Amino acid sequence: MAMETQQTHLLEVMQTEILARLPLKTISRFKSVSKKWKSTLESPYFRRLFLSLHRDSSSSSSWSLLHGADELIGFHGCKTWDLPKSPASLIPHSFKRYLCGDCDYVDSSGGLVLLTDGADKSYCYVGNPVSQQWVEIPPPPSDPTGGNTYVFGLVTRLDEDGVVLTFKVVRIASYQTTNDHLSSVLSVFVYSSETGIWTSKVIHSPHQIGNTSKINLNGTMYFGCFGVPGILLAHDFYSESDQFRVVQLPDYPDYNKDYKRTLTPSGGFVVYVRTLAKQDETVLKIWRLNNDDDTWQLLWEVGFPIIGNYAPMAMHPFDMGTVYLWSQRDYHWVSCNLRKRDYTILGDASDDGCFIDVSVCKKSVDEIWDPRSLTDLDEEDLDFRVCIWFCPFVIPRWMASVPRPPQTEMIDTTSLLSYATATHEARMEDMRNDEYFWMEVEQGRI
Repeated sequence: MAMETQQTHLLEVMQTEILARLPLKTISRFKSVSKKWKSTLESPYFRRLFLSLHRDSSSSSSWSLLHGADELIGFHGCKTWDLPKSPASLIPHSFKRYLCGDCDYVDSSGGLVLLTDGADKSYCYVGNPVSQQWVEIPPPPSDPTGGNTYVFGLVTRLDEDGVVLTFKVVRIASYQTTNDHLSSVLSVFVYSSETGIWTSKVIHSPHQIGNTSKINLNGTMYFGCFGVPGILLAHDFYSESDQFRVVQLPDYPDYNKDYKRTLTPSGGFVVYVRTLAKQDETVLKIWRLNNDDDTWQLLWEVGFPIIGNYAPMAMHPFDMGTVYLWSQRDYHWVSCNLRKRDYTILGDASDDGCFIDVSVCKKSVDEIWDPRSLTDLDEEDLDFRVCIWFCPFVIPRWMASVPRPPQTEMIDTTSLLSYATATHEARMEDMRNDEYFWMEVEQGRI
């Protein structure tokens, strides 16, 4: 009997080891085999085992690089999910393009996506496009129609395995400059998934926020600064602080006009990338922002034998040894392996798990790096520009449910699409009725 028990236990261990090597898409199907399998696959032990076996950063992640709602490049087919398409394509088309629905993509964090209701600005939605789970976020009590605030951003808090524990939605109520336009005050409403309650917050900054482009990481949003080059403004929306932190960039005040700079998240840190085109190579210099004291650590200074005008776009979200560049001369992507000091030109081929929208890439990069598009900035700002317009959309590394606020129901993607479509059709019908009414008035029948 003891031998039989040991054999059964050994078979269960082997079964668990085999299941943990499968993609999450397959594992999720096995949850319906039996209650025992479901319990095993949802256990903390299995999650840790799965993540340990899929921790290879380059092959175990699917992600897209977005410029607003536009996808520039996407990687899919990884071992974690075995996705057949690029990650951003999982966000329903109508959510991004105002076609059959009226929901608009706003932001993403930790694998979750924030949408706003185009027809009713008071409501927004947070969800996971892979699991197709969404929660509806009501308007703040003091702004029931959404007319005086607008949905701005999403921040998340993750555990050590990268699983989202909680999220917060930020709506901007007002932004004012003070002290002869040197400083500023940002008033926001913050919704917490833990409480299901909106709270108001006033955040003070010693400088003006440059624009609403930002990156968010570990609950913190990072902004550029208007009129003061070489610094970032940061605020942790999980903190009690009412102040923006000022972060000095590591290479300021180096005004070399040939530099191209970008800010990007990678490996749980904010990373600062700078490129310089030389006659026979492109030199990269990369720093990491230390989370505890806002100091910078130089990670890489390396040259690659690629010639031309290369703009830094992003680091790999999980691997600080891989950086992606865009050639403004030849219109292609380059993946640089900093450890091996080699590079690969990425192509739009179906068998390499990579999707590239060349027209969107060219348009986005040209707009950002063309000085004519920044005529409102001072010459000093133009000399020290930092791009923070490109944001990664990362597929979750585990099949965890979306954190559900108290007294909130989950909505699947199909239901949300149906609602968006119905809302859009109702708006179009109202418009047709209005047009008919005024036509009747003009012709004197009313």
